Amino acid sequence: MSLDLLDPSVRRLFSSLRHTGVLEGAGVVHGEAGREQRGTRVRFALRRSGATIVEARYQAYGCPHTLAVCEWLAERLEAGEGPQMGTPTDWARKLNIPAAKLGRLLVVEDALRAALRGENVVK
Repeated sequence: MSLDLLDPSVRRLFSSLRHTGVLEGAGVVHGEAGREQRGTRVRFALRRSGATIVEARYQAYGCPHTLAVCEWLAERLEAGEGPQMGTPTDWARKLNIPAAKLGRLLVVEDALRAALRGENVVK
């Protein structure tokens, strides 16, 4: 996919994936969803201090829209907007992502929800 075909907000996010990577150590929770064989796999890692998310990272396999949404969500998480981030439909509307990509955004949501539930906490 040519970057020229992407909405400017998606292009900007996809061009500077600053929150990719791995977090380890105390207070880190992980959430993962999807399969590479199906085109999308996402893993979020969040470092918490109490109820506050102080650092967010992700690893993702998917299209530019998938990676852009992961980047946008990581930015929002670090800004303290966790529960107010909306739904995949809201994200698609905000970033002008085609409706055909909604299935990929649902995978992102599943991974993020798993991380926010804190099911895999590193102690």
